Amino acid sequence: MIFSNLINLGLNSDMEFYQRRESKMVNLFEWISLIGSIIGINTVFFIQAQYPTFISLFSVLTPLFVLFLNYKKLYNAATYTFVATTNISIFVIVQQYDMTVGNYLYYFPVIFCIALIHNPSKSNARTIFLFLIVAISFLCSWLIDTPSLKTTTLSLKDNQVLLIYNSILTFFITIVLVYLVVKQINQQNNEALSLLKKEQESQLIIGQSLKEKEILLAEIQHRVKNNLAIISGLLNLQTEKAPCEESRLLMIESRNRVMSIAMVHERLYKKENLSKINLKLYLSELIQELVKSFPVNSKTIEIIEDLDKIEIEIIKAVPIGLIVNEALTNSLKHAFKSENTHPTVKIRMKLIYDRIQICLIDNGIGFLDPTKRKDTALGLSLIESLSDQIDAQVVFKNEGGACVSIVFPLEQGN
Repeated sequence: MIFSNLINLGLNSDMEFYQRRESKMVNLFEWISLIGSIIGINTVFFIQAQYPTFISLFSVLTPLFVLFLNYKKLYNAATYTFVATTNISIFVIVQQYDMTVGNYLYYFPVIFCIALIHNPSKSNARTIFLFLIVAISFLCSWLIDTPSLKTTTLSLKDNQVLLIYNSILTFFITIVLVYLVVKQINQQNNEALSLLKKEQESQLIIGQSLKEKEILLAEIQHRVKNNLAIISGLLNLQTEKAPCEESRLLMIESRNRVMSIAMVHERLYKKENLSKINLKLYLSELIQELVKSFPVNSKTIEIIEDLDKIEIEIIKAVPIGLIVNEALTNSLKHAFKSENTHPTVKIRMKLIYDRIQICLIDNGIGFLDPTKRKDTALGLSLIESLSDQIDAQVVFKNEGGACVSIVFPLEQGN
């Protein structure tokens, strides 16, 4: 517990993972440096040498200063100070003794520690700069000889004692750092597994909730379709009791409008995707049902379909179905009153970039006056009203017969 508090000095749970690891490494190494410095000073009891007072104070006080910086949450300053002062201390220690005592070994734990404090969330240039400090200090310790820092001449026995001491201490430091690295990896792995488990549990809950909502939505679509089918059936019964032909046709038109909406919900109920329907299949089925409901003087009307396969949202599918219903009903009722040996209705649907064009053209008598159509035809007025709902541009014209054309954006809100 005490050890954990010491290496977590100045850290908090809100810290980013790599910053936390960096500061923990700095704390650990400075505690080791502090303890090592105190132990190192005690070697005066085993060898015939005296340490300069300022070097002893520097090696003890600088780790305390770095720990203070981390305590004050000056993490970046603590890291730079740690690397700089540690390399200065090692450089001075190397200069104090002969190379045979192995003081240069302390550079290797420092290199390892800098690798550990590498922070991926910060620039790589920062880590390169820290390594560069170590490299410069190491080269200077080998290339530069500072007589003023040399201690009194040590005996061969003293050198052997220092070599053993330095080897043991650097080995101990490395083992501790390796242990902490393994511990950090395990901790990070456990955190990742814990997060993954929570994510899987969340995904499972979301998946179950989504499935329940899809089932509920499918049931709603089914019930809406059934309710519309009941209304359509009632209108069908009413059609049989119509007092005149005009009333009967009005009932048929009303029934077909309800049917065009019901077919949208029926297609959605049969699909896994409850937000979009295949517009090509929907319109093809709708057209066939409409033709069956309007026998025109026992004539066979040829229906030519040229439809691209397009998926569209339900919010647009219903108005489009009603528009096609009104346009085709208009052709079936009015286009073929004169003699026509080959009555034909062609419906074309094309995806042009991000817009859809639907044209319904017959080879009948055409519009008597396209500019005044909505004053006399409820169906054509409905087409204009429904076109506004899907941001469509609608055109009525004569093109070898009546032609109704709408163009609208594929995506809602375009």
